[in-house]
Formats: sequence, structure tokens, C-alpha cells
Amino acid sequence: MKKQKRTNWKRAAIAAFIILVLEVFVWNHSFWLTSEYNPIRVDKIYTETGQLLETGTDYQIGDNSYLEIRDIDQKVKNIYLNVETYKETERNVLTLRLNMIDEGNQEYYGVDNRVISSLLDKCNYISVYPYGNLKSLKITFPREKGTTITIKTIILNQPVPLFFSVERVLIMYLLYLLIQTLFFQPYETHYQQNAKKRRLITFAIFLICIVLIVPLTLIGNDRSGLATMDKYTELTHSLANGMVSVVENADERLLAAENPYDKSERTALGVGGYKWDYAYFNGKIYVYFGVIPVILTYLPYYLLTGSDLPHIVPYLIFLIGLIAGAFKLTDALVCKYCQKIPLKLYYLLQITFMLGIGTLIFAKRVCIYNMAIMAGLTFTVWGLYLWISSLSDASFPKMWKVAAGSLCMALVAGCRPQLLIASFLALPIFAGQGKKIFRERKAKENVSKHLLVLILFCLPYIITAVFLMWYNAARFGSPFDFGSTYNLTTNDMTKRGFHIARWVSGLWYYLFQPPSVNIEFPYIGTTSFHTAYQGKTIYESGIGGIFATNLILLPCLLFYKYRAKFREKKVYLFICFNLIGAILIVCADVQMGGLLTRYTADFTLMFYLAAYMILFTFIDEYYSQSNTLICSIPQTVWYRTLALLCCITCLYLILSVFSLYVSGDYDAYRPVWYYHMKELWGLFDV
Repeated sequence: MKKQKRTNWKRAAIAAFIILVLEVFVWNHSFWLTSEYNPIRVDKIYTETGQLLETGTDYQIGDNSYLEIRDIDQKVKNIYLNVETYKETERNVLTLRLNMIDEGNQEYYGVDNRVISSLLDKCNYISVYPYGNLKSLKITFPREKGTTITIKTIILNQPVPLFFSVERVLIMYLLYLLIQTLFFQPYETHYQQNAKKRRLITFAIFLICIVLIVPLTLIGNDRSGLATMDKYTELTHSLANGMVSVVENADERLLAAENPYDKSERTALGVGGYKWDYAYFNGKIYVYFGVIPVILTYLPYYLLTGSDLPHIVPYLIFLIGLIAGAFKLTDALVCKYCQKIPLKLYYLLQITFMLGIGTLIFAKRVCIYNMAIMAGLTFTVWGLYLWISSLSDASFPKMWKVAAGSLCMALVAGCRPQLLIASFLALPIFAGQGKKIFRERKAKENVSKHLLVLILFCLPYIITAVFLMWYNAARFGSPFDFGSTYNLTTNDMTKRGFHIARWVSGLWYYLFQPPSVNIEFPYIGTTSFHTAYQGKTIYESGIGGIFATNLILLPCLLFYKYRAKFREKKVYLFICFNLIGAILIVCADVQMGGLLTRYTADFTLMFYLAAYMILFTFIDEYYSQSNTLICSIPQTVWYRTLALLCCITCLYLILSVFSLYVSGDYDAYRPVWYYHMKELWGLFDV
């Protein structure tokens, strides 16, 4: 034991030393490469008018503004810019572009845009690679019209200081501990349902996830995103006043439109941006986003206090609820189907599941589009958890859990109707109970119990359906019309129609498109989209299909090959329903909405449930002594392979947060924070 401890301490010390070496010599390679540079201070800076700009004086950027440094004729390897702007702190960055004349080019040629900031460090040192001597340098300022700046210092060939980051060192050491635990230590400890230590560790991991994800959400709490949430505030006021519309009489110009859903016609009439993303029907304006978040959070707060609920409060409630529900659901699945799982793998699968079902997509941006999906997903994971855990007692389902689960699943309809498909999972979940009822149909003493369970299962659906059908009929004249087709948006949703050809590009985009990987932070870029479909396609830049990026989902592709084993383990229907349900949601989203990254949260949950059930079946195989191909793989290799798939999936999901796939992303509304992360983890782009 003592020898093992000494070995562990040695490994830890060696790892710490290697990490320090990486920090000093790799992450700070610029310090060593520039240490012998001879600085050249720039004294003469000319404006676009040819006048000299004195350092320390204000300069306002206009349409064709630029600053020029002439007659350099030196070997220049980098440029240090100390420039002050007068923007608010969190947006205090300056975008510029360097244009050079050198020995190989008699006219100015530009390079890629760069961002500098007085609040950051490394980004103010820009390496340049002219052909021979640099003759002249012109600095332009794209997208900075109206910005006032002060040039404090410009120095050519300035040695870069050593920027030692304690934050980076600690994170690298934590990564070492994770790798050591998952790949170089045995999988000896297994899941125990009632183990107090396991529960404490699970709760600690849950709290750590909250501590890491909630600040990310606060960073994503942007003005433009919050503005979309005002729709819920307006709906709250309308409901409090006994109305279902937010505007009783729409703008007369909209009323006069031949086709009010045609954006070009609305623009021509001067109402192109009027009530953007509201539903317009029969002269009135409605909010078509799910009403349940309003009824459960906004409306009670407004009625009790007379004040509007800050948008971030319900957003965080549902986000934390989703994280907690993801942990509870995976625990319920393990408890019911795979109690022999190694404990380390159990924790890792919980984290991967929580991140993979869309949590980071929601944390990235606070907006009503994410809110509606997130609320529906939160109710779905809690509903499934309650249903599955209601069967923990083999004798009879826990009635309150059946009812609570049905209530959660029913409320999904008032948040994100597509997710209602998950309600059909009740069939495989309660299939065993159905067989039991059939066997006991002659035992009169159990009839009342079974009938009560059935009532408790159905009643929440009936009550919720009655309310939502009335609400829909009151707005759009049909109990089944949620109003999304009357959306005042980029295209006429009422004429969108149904085209099978959309599915070709849609299935590729959502499921199989490879991610765009590059060598610069955030290493995950946005994917390009090309289609031969000759029709209007609504899409945004993606980050890769879920099977190409969430590698832990690859077991779904083995479903058909091992279907007999799944039937034997009585999980065939559960896997089948999840796969079919997920594909149906993908097909529905492609037809109804288009190709948007946030829509992946509609169906990833069901793919994850199918993949995990397949994995649990495989893990259970190791303890059944069967002669399948799975059992021929060494157990350690199998577990470490799963751990690797989880780690790659989590790494992709975390890096994708920094991928700029949202219009007006971090580089626009939290640029200082974003470029700090770029400085921290970028190797070759500074």
C-alpha cells in the first residue's frame, strides 16, 4: 500500500513538472521566440487625410478611416498595439486589419482581421510575415465606424512577455487526474444503488456542473437574446387581463397586406420588423411559443408582486431542472437495467448524457427559442425518470410517481409539442405492468388498484389537453393548431408545404455531417451547407451531425445486428421506440422549421436513451458468460473504449460552445471574455 502511494505521488509530481514545462515553453512559446527582438517605437502615424496623429490623442473612426505607418523599411516580425477604446467594459475590443507593402508587393495587401483590447494581454502582440523588409503598414478598422480610439503606443518587433496562467495550469492538472483515473486505473468499484458515498459523489458532481454551467449562462445573458424573451412578459400581461392575444388590433399596414406572411411585402409596406416572430392571425398578434413556462413562472410572480419576473430567473430554473433531471434519469436507467456498471463509467455517462442532450446549447444563449425547447426537455427527462422509478417496487407502481410523470409529460405539449413523441415511451416502460394486469384480470382484489393507476396516468394528460385545446381554439380557431405557421418571420410558413426532398439534406445536416475541425481555437468551426434542393431552405451554420460528433451515440448503429439480444433482455421495444421517435422528430423539424442547431435538442435525448440502453445491455453481457463477440473483447479495453468515446463527446460539446454558429455570438456581445478564452487556449493564432 505504501509503495503504491509513493508511486502515485511520483506520478503526480512528474505530471505537475510536465504541465509546468508545457505552460512555460509551449503555451508561452512567443516569449522565447521573441526574446532577442530589438523594439522599434513608431513615432509618426498618419491618418487617411495625410495628417500626423499624435499618440495619446483621440481618433474617431469613420467610413474610410485608416492609420498609416510609412517608410519603415525594416525586418518586422511582430507589432505591439496599445490602443484604448471607449466602449463598455465587456465589449471593449477593437477589430482591425493589417495591410502591408513589402519587398515583394508594391501595393497594399491585407491579411485576416485581428482583435485587440487593452483589457487583454497576448492578443495585442500580432506576428506578421511580410516578404522581406516591411515598407509601409496601413491599419483599417472594419465594423468599427463611430468608435473613438486613443493610440498610446505602437512598437515593432516588441518582445512578448511571459504570461503565466495559473488557471490554465490548474485545468491541465485536472485533465491529467481525469486521464489517470479513466485510462490508467482499474475499473474495480461497481454501482451500488443504496451506497451513501455514491450518492454524495453524484451530488457533488451535479453541484460542480451547476457551478460551471450557470456562469456560462450568465455570460450568455445578452440584451438581444433577452429582447426575444419579452414576448413572454407581454403574454403574461395579456393572460392577467383575461386575453390570449398580445395585440388586439395589428398595424393597419399589416392588415392591408395581401400576404402578411411574405417578408418582402411587409418590408415594402414599412412593417418588415413589426412584431417579428409573433403569430399574426385574423388581425391579432399572438405569442406562439409554449405557454406553460408563462403559467408556471411569469404569471404567478406577476399576480403576486405586480412586477415582471426577470427573464434569467425562469431560464435558470429550467436549466438547473434539466441538469438535475438528466442525472436522475440516467441513475434510474442504471438502477433498473445495469447495476453491474463500473462506478467511474456511471459518473462519466451521467455527465456525457447531461451535456449531450442540449444543455450547453441552452446555456450558450438566453433567448425564448431556447427557453421553449429547454422547458419541454426538462419536463420530458423528469417525466421519464418518474415513470421508470415508479417501477422500482416490483409488486406495484408508485402511484404518485406515475401521476407526476404523466403531468410532466403532458406539460411538454405546452412547451415543445414535438417532444410529445417521448410520451409513447410509456408503452415499453409499462409493458411489464400491462402483462401483469392481463395475468391478474380475474383477481378482483387488484382491479381497483390497476384502474386507479390507469386513471392517475391518464388524468394529467386529459386536464392538460383540455386547457391547451381551448387555448389553441381561442387563438387560431382549432384545438390542434399551436400557431407556429402564422409566424411573422423570414418566410411564409403557411405556404411552406411538405417536400420529401428536404429530408435528404436535413438528415445529413442533423445526423451525419462531419464537424469542421481546425488548428486554431476553438478548434471546432461551423460547417458549410450545400444542397441541390431547389426550394427555400431555412438553415444556420451547424457544428456537425450528432452521430459524427457525439461518438457515444455510435452504438445506435448496432441496433439491428444485436436485436435478438435486446429482445432477450426485454429492452428491444424501448430502444426501438426511441430510435423511431428520434427519427420522426428529425423529419418533422426538417419539414416544419428548417435546419437550426438548437433543434438538435429535440431529438438527441431519444438517441441517447437508445444508445445507453444498448451500452447497458453490452455491459451486462460481461457478467452473463455468453459467447458473443462483445465478450471476446477484454473488459478493460471495453470500458476504456467507452470512456474514450465519452471524453471525445464531452470535449466536442464543450469546444462547440465557443464555435461561433449563432448570429451575434460571443465575439459580438461578450468579446472580452471570448478573446480571453482564445488567449488562454489558442496556440497558433496569437
